[in-house]
Amino acid sequence: MRRHARTGLIAITAALAVAACGKKADNDAPIAFVPADTPYVFAALEPVPEATAKHLAAQAQAMWSTVFPVIEQSFAEISKKTEGEESPEIKAAADKGLRIFKAVLDEMRDRDTPEKWREVGLGTQVRSAIYGVGPLPVVRTEILDGDALRAMISRIEQKAGAQMDTARLGDQDVWTFGNEHVLGLMAIEGKHLVLTVVPPKADDALKRRVLGLDRPAKSLADTDALASFNKQRGYLPYASGWIDTRRLFAALVDDPAIAQFAEASGKPDSKLDATCRSEFDALLAKAPLLAAGYTKFDTAQASMHMRLDLDPTLAKALAAVPEALPGNRSNDALIEIAFSLPLLRGRDFLVAQADAVAKSPFQCKELAKLNESLAESKTKLDQTIPPPLSDLLGLRVTVDKVTLPSPDGSQKLDVAARVLVGSNNPAFLASLAQMSVPQLQKTPLTPDGKAVTIPSDVVPGGYLDGYEIHAAMGAKTLGISVGKDEAAKLEAAVSASGGAGHTVETQVSGAFYKLIGDAIGQYGDLLPEEQRATLDLNSKLYAMYAQWFKRISATVSFGNEGIDLVQDVEYAKP
Repeated sequence: MRRHARTGLIAITAALAVAACGKKADNDAPIAFVPADTPYVFAALEPVPEATAKHLAAQAQAMWSTVFPVIEQSFAEISKKTEGEESPEIKAAADKGLRIFKAVLDEMRDRDTPEKWREVGLGTQVRSAIYGVGPLPVVRTEILDGDALRAMISRIEQKAGAQMDTARLGDQDVWTFGNEHVLGLMAIEGKHLVLTVVPPKADDALKRRVLGLDRPAKSLADTDALASFNKQRGYLPYASGWIDTRRLFAALVDDPAIAQFAEASGKPDSKLDATCRSEFDALLAKAPLLAAGYTKFDTAQASMHMRLDLDPTLAKALAAVPEALPGNRSNDALIEIAFSLPLLRGRDFLVAQADAVAKSPFQCKELAKLNESLAESKTKLDQTIPPPLSDLLGLRVTVDKVTLPSPDGSQKLDVAARVLVGSNNPAFLASLAQMSVPQLQKTPLTPDGKAVTIPSDVVPGGYLDGYEIHAAMGAKTLGISVGKDEAAKLEAAVSASGGAGHTVETQVSGAFYKLIGDAIGQYGDLLPEEQRATLDLNSKLYAMYAQWFKRISATVSFGNEGIDLVQDVEYAKP
């Protein structure tokens, strides 16, 4: 009995071992072509979910007929510029390129649904990667049908009356394009479409490497580095990646392709000595990585996070600079922007950086101007900042409503907004305002957060006659509001504890895009006729944005790991 149990256990263990060994990297995925030591990559390890793809496709379909007139207008302007070209060779090449571009537009014009894109072998739910083979950029994406895509390219050539230049690398056909400075390559490799650029005199070995015909010795699929990166950063697998600044610098300095580009452009290939290399590398070590990825991506919201990683000492010093933002974020504002402005802390931070360089200036001649600039900046910064600027902490501007005046004057401009100034001494700011406008002395403010009515006639020119104007002061905030029903919001804002650790906050609602579109529609007739066509197109685009987006917001934060930027796009419900 024991022997049977032991045999069964061995069999199970062997099966698990075989299963583990059999779990290999997907060699057909775009990430399998990305070198493990790439200096930059942004890739989709998985296709976006079907519901999200349909949502994005519906938006693209609505925009398609509006975008094409804009492209065609740009195309017409480019065509006019090439007409005056004197060089026959350049003119012929430009004419050929324009004919091909026009044929591409003609082929794409009616392809406004995923079904129509699938007819030419392209899909909306595919994996892709943008990456560097050394410093050279490569775009690789999955396709559904290589023969259908080749057939479309053939139709484009027939419509243009011009064949695209081709080359052959072993068994692989490659389309080529470019000029004496750069050579573009495009190929359909199995289920992949690949685009890249190389120096015009690149040898076949380099071309095979960037096209992926010769695979890297070790890829990101082998190391599972991007998947681990996503897990560490909290990114979804639909689009994420990084730029390794030090590795990219080394590639730009050492890769022979860069020297070939320099030779093609007629510029000398300047080599950096050991001192310069070391100092540039030390500078880049202060900000070694730029990371980006989606943390949410569905039919309701898309959230993108980006971080510039900083050296811990530098990050900690920078994180100590911002003050809490004045007021509180409004979730129903038309448009809002807030930023931290602690001038004394900001000055001290910059002076500290300049002092560090002054004590140990760069020896590299390419960095000599940086030494000079920092020394000059220190001289300008190392001065006394008088109040009220020295007390300044931040600013927030919130617009809740704007009703545009009608061209015939039947409807007047109506605005509801508030401005908050963060300060260590808001009472001093209020006293300066009272000194500048004596009428304000009749309405003294106290730091209790209570709104006080301000007569509208204190504003010169009568611009705010008839508006409700209020002012309020908190412990570290002075605010003013204009418009009906703004007093309560002002009181809440000046009494708020401040922004949630952000250095910058911005947001814009879909209603703001509608406002812009309406303004173009109302006042477009007042502009010259040649500008109206573009304005009409823009008006349609803004109208679509108003339908698509409920709110777009962004924040910038200085943290102990670096500088974080977060953008949130909330989609309007259909």
